Amino acid sequence: MSSNGYELPLHLNIKVSRQLRLCLLLAHIWMMLVIMSLAVSITVKILFLAIVLASLCYYLFRARANATHLPISVLMKDSGRVLAEFSDGESKRAQIRGDSYLHPWLVILNLKFVEGGALSIPLLRDSLAGDQHRQLRMYLRLQQYRLNTKNKRNGQPI
Repeated sequence: MSSNGYELPLHLNIKVSRQLRLCLLLAHIWMMLVIMSLAVSITVKILFLAIVLASLCYYLFRARANATHLPISVLMKDSGRVLAEFSDGESKRAQIRGDSYLHPWLVILNLKFVEGGALSIPLLRDSLAGDQHRQLRMYLRLQQYRLNTKNKRNGQPI
C-alpha cells in the first residue's frame, strides 16, 4: 500500500447495500405510522398507505434490478479521472466533482461525465468490499485538498 493509504488505480466493485435497503424500509414504515396517526378519513389513509407501499416496493425490488444507469464498477485514476462501468457493458469516462460528500459510513460520489451529464452514487460501507470504503474516502479527501490548494493559488474563492 502506498503512503497515501490507497494505490492508484483504485478499482471499486459496487454491491447493493443492505444498509441502504434497511434505511429505506425504516423510513417507509415510519411514514406509514405517521399516516396512520393523521386525523383524516380511513379512505385517505388507505390511499396514502398504498402510495407509500408502492414506493417501498419500487425501491426495494424494482429500482436496482432495472437500474442500468447505475455503475457496477468504478476505476479511480489520478487527478480525479474515473472510468465507470455499467451493467449493460457500457463504460463512460468521468471526472469527480468537488462537491462529493464524505462521512465515515457514507460517501456520495458525484461524477460529471465527459460526454455530458452527471450522476450521484450513494455508497454505504457495505456497498464496497473490504477496505475500499476507507480508501475511497482518503482518495476523495486528497482530491478535495488538491482542488482547494489549486483554487487558493489561483485566487479563486473556495
